[in-house]
Amino acid sequence: MLTPNDIERLLSNYDLGTLCSMRPASHGLVNETIFVETSRGRYVVRRNQHKIGRASILLRHRLLTWLRARGFPAPRLLAARSGETAIELDGRLFELCTFIDGDEFNPDRPAHLVGTGTLLARYHDAVVGFPSPPPSQGPRYTTLSLHGLIERVMQRDVMGDLIELLNWYDRRAADLQRLLPEHAYAALPSLLIHGDVHRDNLIFRGDAAAALIDFDQVTMDARLVDLADALVDFAVGSPPADWYPWGVYAGPLDATRARALLDGYTQVIPLSSAEHEALPVLVEVVWLQGHLRRILMTADADVDYHLELLEQGRCLSLWLNERHSLLTTN
Repeated sequence: MLTPNDIERLLSNYDLGTLCSMRPASHGLVNETIFVETSRGRYVVRRNQHKIGRASILLRHRLLTWLRARGFPAPRLLAARSGETAIELDGRLFELCTFIDGDEFNPDRPAHLVGTGTLLARYHDAVVGFPSPPPSQGPRYTTLSLHGLIERVMQRDVMGDLIELLNWYDRRAADLQRLLPEHAYAALPSLLIHGDVHRDNLIFRGDAAAALIDFDQVTMDARLVDLADALVDFAVGSPPADWYPWGVYAGPLDATRARALLDGYTQVIPLSSAEHEALPVLVEVVWLQGHLRRILMTADADVDYHLELLEQGRCLSLWLNERHSLLTTN
């Protein structure tokens, strides 16, 4: 845990006044983030994990500079007196940026949903032409990934308790693969996606989406990946009466919220016909992947919990198939 002495040592590399107070951020599980107030203002200090190399950090810093030069509301990194934006202390790389004041996402404010879609589209527009992007790590929500996850769960299900539902997952994965084969996924418009679009990574101010933060997961992939992530997190609706509260997702989408988010996005970047057809497939893959991975992460859990997880994933799939036009209407 960072101490006042750590922060003071870091601040000695900058001209930002003296430390007045510090408190840990409420979000962020990967890196240690601290909100700092000095005699000259409020800032965000981040200590990066050991496993995050300098090259990855500098890529992200280069991206933030690129975005701000194009008027996109991303965090503003502060350079130390040396000109560096990454400072090494005790073998760890630190960075410092200005504090962005704002509010959390409110799903009951329609403007927040529209603003989420608009801000995401603005990011996609701003990142076009970014020089020397990182190599692709492969498609995140490819339908082929489901077969691999299903096989791993089957290997752990030595008593065959999950076989009936896993067989359904396997058949559904084959259906999704026919709907979005690998060559069709590869043909979708791709760019440097944010890769971690959820409500903790957007800052709102009044009705406006004021900033997008946390660019640790950027990668080359279909831009629909970001849109699918946004829908699953921001446009979730009320759970059905028989919903398991300990599942992976809070519930299916809310039609009005999903449409507001999509409208905000397409006002800036219209989706192609192929993207409209692919979007519900990606959303379904997100859901099914999430449940299969939760089972793999909870290997010691009771079999009834795993059955409930698989059933919840199937319910989400059936729900979306009954409302196919929700995400495909131009």
